Amino acid sequence: MLPASGWVVIAFKTNNPGAWLMHCHIAWHVSEGLGVQFLERTTEIEGSMNLTKTEDNCVVWRSWFATRMGLKTDSGL
Repeated sequence: MLPASGWVVIAFKTNNPGAWLMHCHIAWHVSEGLGVQFLERTTEIEGSMNLTKTEDNCVVWRSWFATRMGLKTDSGL
């Protein structure tokens, strides 16, 4: 718990290329904007994974989700 107007320092090793989400474990907090995304070693991201499949996977997921789950109202975390 942080007091009002408090602050926290977080240190972590940045040795894993990618986009990483940090959030607390209350999902609706993320929906309200209380999450942060870190980009680590951005020049290495493209070479470390196959990004060409990303959009295809998103299209398939949106289609599957829409037919089974209805409208999504939050971040999904």
